[in-house]
Amino acid sequence: MYKPYLSLVNKLNKTAWFFIAAIALSTLVVSPSHALKDDIEKPVHINADSVLFNKAKGLAVYEGNVTIVQGTLDIRASRIEINAVNNEISRITANGSPVSFQQKMDDGKLAKGKANRVIYQVKEKRIVLDGNASISQNNDQFTSNHIEYSTRNGELKAGDKNAPGKGRVKAIFYPTNKTK
Repeated sequence: MYKPYLSLVNKLNKTAWFFIAAIALSTLVVSPSHALKDDIEKPVHINADSVLFNKAKGLAVYEGNVTIVQGTLDIRASRIEINAVNNEISRITANGSPVSFQQKMDDGKLAKGKANRVIYQVKEKRIVLDGNASISQNNDQFTSNHIEYSTRNGELKAGDKNAPGKGRVKAIFYPTNKTK
């Protein structure tokens, strides 16, 4: 009875890495350090109060205290929806108050982020953080009501051109080139 869903579950667990990696990559804007290389080899653990799989619609929805952990990466959300028509993930949306994520970088620093909604558009390789969005590493911080990050070209956009004066962008960076 559950056999048709097992292949989708396995595929979704494997491809959840794309979402996880994308979120982790969004934190790299703050620092050139990289997420722990060992994390990609670790199993992905997903826990939620409930899950709905609909293979015909290409939909998986995890709801209620959703946690995704892979190595040092830890993502928390109220709801995560994975759209995978024909077993190809096109979009992953995480909602929460807020969605939060953190991961240890190779240099030992902890990268963190949060937003009310995080969307990963797989084909476009674009992450959108909406609502009280922030990314930080150590004391360096980047905040805005809206942040977009392209994992394809490393471009970051922040702020809302449609609402001037609202959702201002704030960045705090500490110099790493200290003079002696």
